[in-house]
Amino acid sequence: MAGSGGRRGRAGRARGSARAGTALTAAVTAIVTAVLASGPAAAAEPGVPTDPATATAVPAVPADAAALAPTGVQQLDPAHAVMPPAGLPPAAPVASGIQPVTYAPGARDAFGGREARSETPLRLVAVTWNGPAPDAVSLRSTDAAGNWGTWSDLDPAGSEKESPTPTGAPDHGGTDPIWVGDRTGVEVRAMRAGQPVTDQVQVVRIDPGVGSNDEAIGSLGAARGPAAPKYVTRAQWGADESKMTWPPQTTPAVRAVTIHHTSESNDYSPAESAAIVRGIYAYHAEKQGWGDVGYNALVDKYGTIFEGRAGGLDRNVVAAHAGGFNRETFGIAMMGNYTTVQPTPAQMNSVAALAAWKLGGLYQDPRQQVTLTSSGGGTSRVPKGQSTTVPALFAHRDVGRTSCPGDAAYAMMEPLRAKVQELIAQAAGDVRTAWSADRALLGEPTRVEAPTADGQGRSTDFEHGTVIWSPRTGAWPVTGAIAEHWRAAGAERSPLGYPTSGEYDVPTGRQQNFEHGALTWARTTGTVGAPA
Repeated sequence: MAGSGGRRGRAGRARGSARAGTALTAAVTAIVTAVLASGPAAAAEPGVPTDPATATAVPAVPADAAALAPTGVQQLDPAHAVMPPAGLPPAAPVASGIQPVTYAPGARDAFGGREARSETPLRLVAVTWNGPAPDAVSLRSTDAAGNWGTWSDLDPAGSEKESPTPTGAPDHGGTDPIWVGDRTGVEVRAMRAGQPVTDQVQVVRIDPGVGSNDEAIGSLGAARGPAAPKYVTRAQWGADESKMTWPPQTTPAVRAVTIHHTSESNDYSPAESAAIVRGIYAYHAEKQGWGDVGYNALVDKYGTIFEGRAGGLDRNVVAAHAGGFNRETFGIAMMGNYTTVQPTPAQMNSVAALAAWKLGGLYQDPRQQVTLTSSGGGTSRVPKGQSTTVPALFAHRDVGRTSCPGDAAYAMMEPLRAKVQELIAQAAGDVRTAWSADRALLGEPTRVEAPTADGQGRSTDFEHGTVIWSPRTGAWPVTGAIAEHWRAAGAERSPLGYPTSGEYDVPTGRQQNFEHGALTWARTTGTVGAPA
Protein backbone atom coordinates (compact mmCIF):
# COMPACT_ATOMS: atom_id res chain seq x y z
CA MET A 1 0.00 0.00 0.00
CA ALA A 2 1.49 3.33 -0.99
CA GLY A 3 2.23 5.61 1.90
CA SER A 4 1.93 3.27 4.85
CA GLY A 5 4.04 0.45 3.48
CA GLY A 6 1.17 -1.93 2.69
CA ARG A 7 1.21 -3.96 5.93
CA ARG A 8 -1.38 -6.77 5.61
CA GLY A 9 -2.33 -7.31 9.25
CA ARG A 10 -0.30 -10.46 9.97
CA ALA A 11 0.31 -9.26 13.48
CA GLY A 12 -0.63 -12.37 15.40
CA ARG A 13 2.02 -14.63 13.98
CA ALA A 14 4.74 -12.05 14.66
CA ARG A 15 3.78 -11.36 18.24
CA GLY A 16 6.73 -13.20 19.72
CA SER A 17 5.33 -13.21 23.22
CA ALA A 18 8.09 -11.88 25.51
CA ARG A 19 10.59 -14.67 25.63
CA ALA A 20 12.20 -12.34 28.07
CA GLY A 21 15.77 -12.78 28.35
CA THR A 22 16.95 -15.96 26.79
CA ALA A 23 18.30 -15.84 23.26
CA LEU A 24 17.34 -12.24 22.64
CA THR A 25 19.11 -10.14 25.20
CA ALA A 26 22.05 -12.51 24.96
CA ALA A 27 21.80 -13.07 21.21
CA VAL A 28 25.23 -11.91 20.23
CA THR A 29 26.85 -12.60 23.58
CA ALA A 30 25.99 -16.26 23.05
CA ILE A 31 27.82 -16.20 19.75
CA VAL A 32 31.15 -15.71 21.41
CA THR A 33 30.72 -17.23 24.82
CA ALA A 34 29.81 -20.46 23.06
CA VAL A 35 32.87 -20.32 20.80
CA LEU A 36 35.25 -23.04 21.79
CA ALA A 37 33.73 -23.77 25.16
CA SER A 38 34.05 -27.42 24.27
CA GLY A 39 37.86 -27.55 24.40
CA PRO A 40 40.12 -29.21 21.83
CA ALA A 41 38.20 -31.02 19.12
CA ALA A 42 38.61 -34.75 18.84
CA ALA A 43 39.01 -36.50 15.51
CA ALA A 44 35.44 -37.76 15.58
CA GLU A 45 33.79 -34.80 17.28
CA PRO A 46 30.04 -34.77 16.58
CA GLY A 47 29.12 -32.19 13.98
CA VAL A 48 32.61 -32.02 12.45
CA PRO A 49 32.36 -33.03 8.78
CA THR A 50 34.30 -35.96 7.42
CA ASP A 51 35.93 -36.52 4.07
CA PRO A 52 33.77 -39.18 2.36
CA ALA A 53 36.75 -40.49 0.43
CA THR A 54 38.77 -41.30 3.53
CA ALA A 55 36.14 -41.29 6.30
CA THR A 56 38.53 -39.15 8.31
CA ALA A 57 37.56 -35.98 10.08
CA VAL A 58 38.22 -32.67 8.36
CA PRO A 59 40.60 -30.58 10.52
CA ALA A 60 38.57 -28.91 13.23
CA VAL A 61 38.58 -25.25 14.03
CA PRO A 62 41.25 -24.96 16.73
CA ALA A 63 39.90 -24.70 20.24
CA ASP A 64 41.86 -23.67 23.27
CA ALA A 65 41.15 -23.81 26.94
CA ALA A 66 38.50 -21.54 28.37
CA ALA A 67 41.14 -18.93 29.17
CA LEU A 68 41.58 -18.34 25.44
CA ALA A 69 37.88 -17.90 24.69
CA PRO A 70 36.39 -14.42 24.45
CA THR A 71 34.22 -13.45 27.40
CA GLY A 72 31.48 -12.12 25.15
CA VAL A 73 30.86 -9.99 22.12
CA GLN A 74 28.19 -7.54 23.18
CA GLN A 75 26.34 -4.99 21.09
CA LEU A 76 26.46 -2.23 23.69
CA ASP A 77 26.92 0.77 21.42
CA PRO A 78 23.81 1.51 19.32
CA ALA A 79 25.85 3.78 17.07
CA HIS A 80 28.16 0.95 16.08
CA ALA A 81 26.05 -2.10 16.97
CA VAL A 82 29.12 -4.24 17.04
CA MET A 83 31.58 -5.64 19.54
CA PRO A 84 32.19 -2.91 22.07
CA PRO A 85 35.15 -0.75 21.14
CA ALA A 86 38.27 -1.34 23.17
CA GLY A 87 38.56 0.89 26.20
CA LEU A 88 41.20 3.12 24.65
CA PRO A 89 41.26 6.79 23.73
CA PRO A 90 41.56 7.75 20.09
CA ALA A 91 45.17 7.74 18.95
CA ALA A 92 46.64 10.81 17.35
CA PRO A 93 46.80 10.35 13.56
CA VAL A 94 50.03 8.53 12.83
CA ALA A 95 52.31 9.83 10.09
CA SER A 96 53.12 7.11 7.62
CA GLY A 97 54.69 7.00 4.22
CA ILE A 98 55.86 4.87 1.32
CA GLN A 99 59.43 5.26 0.08
CA PRO A 100 61.47 3.32 -2.49
CA VAL A 101 64.39 1.24 -1.24
CA THR A 102 67.36 1.30 -3.59
CA TYR A 103 69.12 -1.83 -4.72
CA ALA A 104 72.61 -2.39 -3.37
CA PRO A 105 75.41 -2.53 -5.94
CA GLY A 106 76.77 -5.97 -6.59
CA ALA A 107 76.36 -9.09 -8.65
CA ARG A 108 72.99 -10.74 -9.19
CA ASP A 109 72.47 -14.38 -8.39
CA ALA A 110 71.59 -17.01 -11.01
CA PHE A 111 67.90 -16.02 -10.83
CA GLY A 112 68.54 -12.31 -11.12
CA GLY A 113 68.03 -11.70 -7.40
CA ARG A 114 69.06 -8.30 -6.06
CA GLU A 115 69.58 -6.96 -2.55
CA ALA A 116 67.87 -3.85 -1.20
CA ARG A 117 69.09 -2.35 2.05
CA SER A 118 68.00 0.42 4.36
CA GLU A 119 69.66 2.24 7.22
CA THR A 120 66.40 2.11 9.19
CA PRO A 121 64.09 -0.87 9.93
CA LEU A 122 62.09 -1.79 6.85
CA ARG A 123 58.96 -2.77 8.83
CA LEU A 124 56.50 -3.50 5.97
CA VAL A 125 57.71 -3.88 2.37
CA ALA A 126 56.18 -4.63 -1.02
CA VAL A 127 57.41 -5.03 -4.57
CA THR A 128 55.89 -2.75 -7.21
CA TRP A 129 56.26 -2.25 -10.95
CA ASN A 130 55.16 -0.21 -13.93
CA GLY A 131 54.11 -2.03 -17.05
CA PRO A 132 53.46 -5.78 -17.36
CA ALA A 133 53.42 -7.77 -14.14
CA PRO A 134 56.07 -10.42 -13.48
CA ASP A 135 54.95 -14.04 -13.49
CA ALA A 136 56.49 -14.64 -10.07
CA VAL A 137 57.99 -12.51 -7.31
CA SER A 138 59.76 -13.82 -4.22
CA LEU A 139 61.49 -12.12 -1.33
CA ARG A 140 63.62 -13.05 1.67
CA SER A 141 65.02 -10.99 4.52
CA THR A 142 67.84 -11.25 6.97
CA ASP A 143 67.36 -12.69 10.45
CA ALA A 144 68.48 -11.09 13.70
CA ALA A 145 72.03 -12.37 13.10
CA GLY A 146 72.14 -10.94 9.59
CA ASN A 147 71.76 -14.30 7.82
CA TRP A 148 69.35 -14.73 4.93
CA GLY A 149 66.07 -16.46 5.76
CA THR A 150 63.84 -18.54 3.50
CA TRP A 151 62.22 -17.25 0.32
CA SER A 152 58.54 -16.19 0.40
CA ASP A 153 56.44 -16.09 -2.76
CA LEU A 154 54.50 -12.82 -2.96
CA ASP A 155 51.04 -12.71 -4.50
CA PRO A 156 50.08 -9.79 -6.75
CA ALA A 157 47.78 -7.47 -4.84
CA GLY A 158 45.44 -7.17 -7.83
CA SER A 159 43.01 -4.30 -8.20
CA GLU A 160 40.25 -5.48 -5.92
CA LYS A 161 38.45 -2.14 -5.93
CA GLU A 162 37.04 -3.03 -9.38
CA SER A 163 37.29 0.56 -10.63
CA PRO A 164 38.58 0.77 -14.21
CA THR A 165 42.00 2.26 -14.90
CA PRO A 166 41.56 5.79 -16.30
CA THR A 167 42.43 6.18 -19.95
CA GLY A 168 46.07 7.05 -20.33
CA ALA A 169 46.94 6.15 -16.74
CA PRO A 170 50.22 4.27 -16.25
CA ASP A 171 49.97 0.50 -16.01
CA HIS A 172 51.30 -0.26 -12.54
CA GLY A 173 50.91 -2.95 -9.96
CA GLY A 174 52.41 -4.50 -6.88
CA THR A 175 52.48 -7.45 -4.54
CA ASP A 176 50.77 -7.82 -1.22
CA PRO A 177 52.95 -6.25 1.49
CA ILE A 178 55.04 -8.43 3.80
CA TRP A 179 56.06 -7.62 7.38
CA VAL A 180 59.81 -7.86 8.02
CA GLY A 181 59.89 -5.86 11.25
CA ASP A 182 63.25 -4.42 12.29
CA ARG A 183 65.22 -6.09 9.51
CA THR A 184 67.12 -3.78 7.22
CA GLY A 185 67.89 -6.01 4.25
CA VAL A 186 65.80 -7.94 1.72
CA GLU A 187 66.60 -9.81 -1.47
CA VAL A 188 64.13 -9.88 -4.34
CA ARG A 189 63.65 -12.09 -7.40
CA ALA A 190 61.18 -11.37 -10.19
CA MET A 191 60.64 -13.64 -13.22
CA ARG A 192 58.68 -13.29 -16.46
CA ALA A 193 58.50 -15.97 -19.14
CA GLY A 194 61.35 -17.80 -17.42
CA GLN A 195 63.67 -14.79 -17.49
CA PRO A 196 64.73 -12.58 -14.55
CA VAL A 197 63.16 -9.11 -14.59
CA THR A 198 64.21 -7.94 -11.12
CA ASP A 199 65.58 -4.72 -12.61
CA GLN A 200 62.00 -3.87 -13.65
CA VAL A 201 60.54 -4.03 -10.14
CA GLN A 202 60.98 -1.74 -7.14
CA VAL A 203 61.12 -2.51 -3.42
CA VAL A 204 59.08 -0.02 -1.39
CA ARG A 205 59.22 0.52 2.37
CA ILE A 206 55.86 1.21 4.01
CA ASP A 207 56.49 3.08 7.23
CA PRO A 208 53.41 2.71 9.51
CA GLY A 209 54.84 4.98 12.20
CA VAL A 210 54.39 4.42 15.92
CA GLY A 211 50.96 4.96 17.43
CA SER A 212 50.19 6.10 20.96
CA ASN A 213 47.96 3.04 21.46
CA ASP A 214 50.22 0.39 19.92
CA GLU A 215 51.45 -1.10 23.20
CA ALA A 216 47.96 -0.98 24.74
CA ILE A 217 46.45 -2.66 21.67
CA GLY A 218 49.10 -5.34 21.95
CA SER A 219 48.03 -6.06 25.52
CA LEU A 220 44.41 -6.65 24.46
CA GLY A 221 45.35 -10.04 23.13
CA ALA A 222 47.09 -11.05 26.34
CA ALA A 223 44.97 -9.51 29.08
CA ARG A 224 42.35 -12.26 29.23
CA GLY A 225 43.49 -14.69 26.56
CA PRO A 226 44.59 -13.78 23.05
CA ALA A 227 41.08 -13.74 21.57
CA ALA A 228 40.15 -10.21 22.59
CA PRO A 229 36.40 -9.70 22.96
CA LYS A 230 36.53 -6.09 21.79
CA TYR A 231 37.45 -4.51 18.51
CA VAL A 232 39.96 -1.75 17.84
CA THR A 233 38.44 1.23 16.05
CA ARG A 234 40.12 3.14 13.25
CA ALA A 235 40.67 6.04 15.62
CA GLN A 236 42.28 3.73 18.17
CA TRP A 237 44.73 2.11 15.76
CA GLY A 238 45.71 5.54 14.47
CA ALA A 239 44.16 5.78 11.02
CA ASP A 240 45.23 8.96 9.27
CA GLU A 241 41.84 9.82 7.80
CA SER A 242 43.40 12.31 5.40
CA LYS A 243 44.43 9.23 3.38
CA MET A 244 40.79 8.03 3.25
CA THR A 245 39.66 9.43 -0.10
CA TRP A 246 37.03 6.75 -0.82
CA PRO A 247 33.86 7.85 1.00
CA PRO A 248 31.86 4.92 2.39
CA GLN A 249 29.58 3.30 -0.16
CA THR A 250 26.83 0.92 0.88
CA THR A 251 25.08 -1.96 -0.84
CA PRO A 252 21.44 -2.90 -0.17
CA ALA A 253 22.37 -6.22 1.43
CA VAL A 254 25.39 -8.23 2.54
CA ARG A 255 24.76 -11.84 1.61
CA ALA A 256 28.10 -13.49 2.34
CA VAL A 257 31.34 -13.22 4.30
CA THR A 258 34.68 -13.70 2.53
CA ILE A 259 37.75 -15.06 4.35
CA HIS A 260 41.24 -13.79 3.41
CA HIS A 261 44.78 -13.76 4.66
CA THR A 262 47.00 -10.74 4.25
CA SER A 263 49.77 -13.10 3.02
CA GLU A 264 52.53 -11.27 4.86
CA SER A 265 54.72 -12.65 7.63
CA ASN A 266 53.45 -14.43 10.74
CA ASP A 267 56.45 -13.13 12.66
CA TYR A 268 55.06 -10.16 14.55
CA SER A 269 54.46 -9.23 18.17
CA PRO A 270 51.12 -8.11 19.68
CA ALA A 271 52.37 -4.52 19.86
CA GLU A 272 53.26 -4.58 16.13
CA SER A 273 49.76 -5.52 14.96
CA ALA A 274 48.44 -1.95 14.80
CA ALA A 275 51.51 -0.89 12.80
CA ILE A 276 50.81 -3.66 10.28
CA VAL A 277 47.21 -2.47 9.91
CA ARG A 278 48.41 1.11 9.36
CA GLY A 279 50.93 -0.09 6.80
CA ILE A 280 48.34 -2.10 4.87
CA TYR A 281 46.03 0.93 5.00
CA ALA A 282 48.70 3.25 3.60
CA TYR A 283 49.63 0.78 0.86
CA HIS A 284 46.04 0.11 -0.21
CA ALA A 285 44.96 3.75 0.02
CA GLU A 286 47.94 5.36 -1.65
CA LYS A 287 50.06 2.92 -3.63
CA GLN A 288 47.13 0.80 -4.85
CA GLY A 289 45.02 3.91 -5.27
CA TRP A 290 41.94 2.53 -3.50
CA GLY A 291 41.52 5.42 -1.10
CA ASP A 292 41.10 3.17 1.96
CA VAL A 293 42.06 -0.20 3.39
CA GLY A 294 40.54 -2.99 1.32
CA TYR A 295 39.22 -5.27 4.10
CA ASN A 296 36.15 -4.62 6.24
CA ALA A 297 37.92 -6.13 9.26
CA LEU A 298 41.32 -7.63 10.11
CA VAL A 299 42.12 -10.18 12.83
CA ASP A 300 45.67 -10.69 14.08
CA LYS A 301 47.12 -14.00 15.25
CA TYR A 302 46.47 -12.99 18.86
CA GLY A 303 42.72 -12.69 18.22
CA THR A 304 42.47 -8.90 18.23
CA ILE A 305 39.86 -7.56 15.81
CA PHE A 306 40.62 -4.32 13.92
CA GLU A 307 38.06 -2.15 12.16
CA GLY A 308 39.09 -1.86 8.52
CA ARG A 309 37.13 -0.07 5.81
CA ALA A 310 35.52 3.17 6.97
CA GLY A 311 31.77 3.33 7.41
CA GLY A 312 31.00 0.91 10.25
CA LEU A 313 31.32 -2.83 10.75
CA ASP A 314 27.56 -3.12 11.25
CA ARG A 315 26.63 -1.50 7.95
CA ASN A 316 26.70 -2.90 4.41
CA VAL A 317 29.82 -1.02 3.35
CA VAL A 318 31.47 -1.85 0.03
CA ALA A 319 35.18 -2.62 0.44
CA ALA A 320 37.95 -3.75 -1.94
CA HIS A 321 38.81 -7.31 -0.97
CA ALA A 322 37.29 -9.69 -3.56
CA GLY A 323 37.36 -8.12 -7.01
CA GLY A 324 34.06 -8.62 -8.81
CA PHE A 325 32.25 -9.53 -5.59
CA ASN A 326 32.67 -6.59 -3.25
CA ARG A 327 29.15 -5.23 -3.31
CA GLU A 328 27.35 -7.99 -1.39
CA THR A 329 30.17 -9.38 0.76
CA PHE A 330 31.98 -8.56 4.01
CA GLY A 331 35.72 -9.27 4.00
CA ILE A 332 37.58 -10.60 7.05
CA ALA A 333 41.38 -10.79 6.66
CA MET A 334 43.52 -12.95 8.91
CA MET A 335 46.81 -11.15 9.41
CA GLY A 336 49.61 -13.48 8.33
CA ASN A 337 50.40 -16.11 5.73
CA TYR A 338 48.47 -19.36 6.07
CA THR A 339 49.72 -21.29 3.07
CA THR A 340 51.48 -23.93 5.16
CA VAL A 341 50.86 -22.68 8.71
CA GLN A 342 47.42 -22.94 10.30
CA PRO A 343 45.82 -19.84 11.82
CA THR A 344 46.18 -19.74 15.59
CA PRO A 345 43.31 -20.91 17.83
CA ALA A 346 42.88 -17.36 19.13
CA GLN A 347 42.66 -16.02 15.60
CA MET A 348 40.08 -18.61 14.57
CA ASN A 349 38.07 -17.92 17.72
CA SER A 350 37.71 -14.29 16.76
CA VAL A 351 37.09 -15.00 13.07
CA ALA A 352 34.30 -17.42 14.02
CA ALA A 353 32.79 -14.91 16.44
CA LEU A 354 32.95 -12.05 13.92
CA ALA A 355 31.54 -14.13 11.05
CA ALA A 356 28.74 -15.46 13.28
CA TRP A 357 27.91 -11.95 14.47
CA LYS A 358 27.81 -10.58 10.92
CA LEU A 359 25.97 -13.47 9.26
CA GLY A 360 23.69 -14.12 12.21
CA GLY A 361 22.88 -10.44 12.61
CA LEU A 362 21.93 -10.32 8.92
CA TYR A 363 20.02 -13.64 9.19
CA GLN A 364 22.27 -15.61 6.86
CA ASP A 365 23.45 -19.16 7.51
CA PRO A 366 27.10 -19.91 6.61
CA ARG A 367 26.34 -23.04 4.59
CA GLN A 368 23.39 -21.70 2.61
CA GLN A 369 24.16 -21.31 -1.07
CA VAL A 370 24.03 -17.75 -2.37
CA THR A 371 24.23 -16.66 -5.97
CA LEU A 372 26.47 -13.66 -6.57
CA THR A 373 26.80 -11.78 -9.84
CA SER A 374 30.26 -10.62 -10.83
CA SER A 375 30.92 -6.98 -11.58
CA GLY A 376 34.24 -8.00 -13.12
CA GLY A 377 37.66 -6.54 -12.47
CA GLY A 378 40.20 -7.31 -9.80
CA THR A 379 41.21 -10.94 -9.51
CA SER A 380 37.71 -12.17 -10.38
CA ARG A 381 37.66 -15.43 -12.29
CA VAL A 382 34.00 -14.90 -13.16
CA PRO A 383 33.40 -12.54 -16.10
CA LYS A 384 31.35 -9.42 -15.55
CA GLY A 385 27.63 -10.09 -15.58
CA GLN A 386 27.95 -13.82 -14.96
CA SER A 387 26.89 -15.45 -11.69
CA THR A 388 28.41 -18.04 -9.42
CA THR A 389 27.04 -19.88 -6.40
CA VAL A 390 29.07 -20.10 -3.18
CA PRO A 391 28.38 -20.75 0.51
CA ALA A 392 27.51 -17.65 2.52
CA LEU A 393 30.88 -18.12 4.27
CA PHE A 394 33.45 -18.63 1.52
CA ALA A 395 37.15 -18.16 0.78
CA HIS A 396 38.57 -15.55 -1.57
CA ARG A 397 39.92 -18.23 -3.92
CA ASP A 398 36.35 -19.48 -4.48
CA VAL A 399 35.70 -16.43 -6.68
CA GLY A 400 39.18 -15.10 -7.50
CA ARG A 401 42.37 -16.11 -9.25
CA THR A 402 44.33 -16.27 -6.02
CA SER A 403 45.62 -18.75 -3.43
CA CYS A 404 44.07 -16.64 -0.64
CA PRO A 405 43.49 -17.46 2.23
CA GLY A 406 46.28 -20.05 1.88
CA ASP A 407 46.02 -23.84 1.70
CA ALA A 408 46.17 -24.38 5.47
CA ALA A 409 43.38 -21.90 6.13
CA TYR A 410 41.31 -23.14 3.18
CA ALA A 411 41.31 -26.65 4.64
CA MET A 412 39.57 -25.21 7.71
CA MET A 413 36.68 -23.50 5.91
CA GLU A 414 34.12 -26.28 6.42
CA PRO A 415 34.75 -26.74 10.14
CA LEU A 416 34.66 -22.95 10.43
CA ARG A 417 31.20 -22.99 8.82
CA ALA A 418 30.10 -25.69 11.24
CA LYS A 419 31.19 -23.62 14.22
CA VAL A 420 29.61 -20.43 12.91
CA GLN A 421 26.35 -22.29 12.18
CA GLU A 422 26.31 -23.59 15.74
CA LEU A 423 26.79 -20.12 17.16
CA ILE A 424 24.07 -18.59 14.99
CA ALA A 425 21.60 -21.31 15.98
CA GLN A 426 22.24 -20.57 19.65
CA ALA A 427 21.51 -16.90 19.10
CA ALA A 428 18.18 -17.11 17.21
CA GLY A 429 15.64 -14.53 18.38
CA ASP A 430 12.25 -12.91 17.91
CA VAL A 431 13.38 -10.19 15.51
CA ARG A 432 14.49 -12.80 13.00
CA THR A 433 11.26 -14.77 13.52
CA ALA A 434 9.12 -11.69 12.83
CA TRP A 435 11.17 -10.82 9.75
CA SER A 436 10.78 -14.36 8.40
CA ALA A 437 7.01 -13.95 8.57
CA ASP A 438 7.12 -10.78 6.46
CA ARG A 439 10.30 -11.17 4.42
CA ALA A 440 8.60 -10.37 1.13
CA LEU A 441 7.35 -7.06 2.53
CA LEU A 442 10.44 -6.01 4.49
CA GLY A 443 13.19 -7.10 2.10
CA GLU A 444 16.71 -8.00 3.20
CA PRO A 445 18.59 -6.66 6.26
CA THR A 446 20.59 -3.48 5.75
CA ARG A 447 22.16 -3.45 9.23
CA VAL A 448 22.91 -6.16 11.76
CA GLU A 449 20.54 -6.74 14.66
CA ALA A 450 21.41 -4.34 17.45
CA PRO A 451 20.20 -3.01 20.79
CA THR A 452 17.67 -0.21 20.66
CA ALA A 453 18.79 3.27 21.62
CA ASP A 454 17.09 2.99 25.02
CA GLY A 455 18.86 -0.30 25.74
CA GLN A 456 15.61 -2.15 26.46
CA GLY A 457 15.02 -3.97 23.17
CA ARG A 458 16.53 -5.05 19.86
CA SER A 459 15.92 -4.08 16.27
CA THR A 460 17.04 -4.65 12.71
CA ASP A 461 16.70 -2.31 9.74
CA PHE A 462 15.57 -3.80 6.43
CA GLU A 463 15.22 -2.47 2.90
CA HIS A 464 11.59 -1.50 3.51
CA GLY A 465 11.21 -1.08 7.24
CA THR A 466 12.33 -2.05 10.74
CA VAL A 467 11.48 -4.89 13.10
CA ILE A 468 11.72 -3.88 16.76
CA TRP A 469 11.36 -6.04 19.87
CA SER A 470 11.12 -5.55 23.61
CA PRO A 471 10.37 -8.14 26.30
CA ARG A 472 7.10 -6.44 27.21
CA THR A 473 5.73 -5.93 23.68
CA GLY A 474 7.18 -8.65 21.45
CA ALA A 475 8.52 -8.12 17.92
CA TRP A 476 6.65 -6.00 15.35
CA PRO A 477 7.47 -4.52 11.93
CA VAL A 478 7.17 -0.77 11.38
CA THR A 479 7.05 0.41 7.77
CA GLY A 480 6.10 3.23 5.44
CA ALA A 481 4.72 6.60 6.48
CA ILE A 482 3.80 5.40 9.95
CA ALA A 483 7.40 4.32 10.51
CA GLU A 484 8.70 7.69 9.28
CA HIS A 485 6.37 9.58 11.64
CA TRP A 486 7.28 7.36 14.59
CA ARG A 487 11.02 7.71 13.96
CA ALA A 488 10.75 11.48 13.59
CA ALA A 489 9.07 11.60 17.01
CA GLY A 490 11.93 9.66 18.63
CA ALA A 491 11.02 6.04 17.85
CA GLU A 492 10.89 3.88 20.99
CA ARG A 493 12.04 6.85 23.08
CA SER A 494 9.08 8.93 21.88
CA PRO A 495 5.89 9.32 23.97
CA LEU A 496 4.40 6.50 21.89
CA GLY A 497 6.94 3.89 23.04
CA TYR A 498 7.28 0.50 21.32
CA PRO A 499 4.77 -0.88 18.81
CA THR A 500 2.24 -3.37 20.18
CA SER A 501 0.74 -4.45 16.86
CA GLY A 502 1.38 -4.45 13.19
CA GLU A 503 -0.51 -2.21 10.77
CA TYR A 504 -4.16 -3.04 10.17
CA ASP A 505 -7.03 -1.64 8.09
CA VAL A 506 -9.38 0.99 9.50
CA PRO A 507 -12.19 2.76 7.62
CA THR A 508 -10.05 5.81 6.90
CA GLY A 509 -6.81 4.03 5.99
CA ARG A 510 -4.23 2.14 8.05
CA GLN A 511 -3.42 2.17 11.75
CA GLN A 512 -0.76 0.80 14.11
CA ASN A 513 -0.87 0.59 17.90
CA PHE A 514 1.94 1.57 20.25
CA GLU A 515 2.32 1.36 24.01
CA HIS A 516 0.89 4.82 24.59
CA GLY A 517 -1.27 5.55 21.58
CA ALA A 518 -1.87 4.80 17.92
CA LEU A 519 -0.85 6.30 14.57
CA THR A 520 -3.24 6.40 11.63
CA TRP A 521 -2.40 6.88 7.96
CA ALA A 522 -5.23 8.61 6.12
CA ARG A 523 -6.00 7.24 2.68
CA THR A 524 -7.45 10.55 1.45
CA THR A 525 -4.45 12.70 2.35
CA GLY A 526 -1.60 10.18 2.38
CA THR A 527 -0.40 11.59 5.69
CA VAL A 528 -0.15 10.39 9.29
CA GLY A 529 -2.16 12.29 11.85
CA ALA A 530 -1.38 13.13 15.44
CA PRO A 531 -1.25 10.15 17.84
CA ALA A 532 -4.63 8.94 19.03
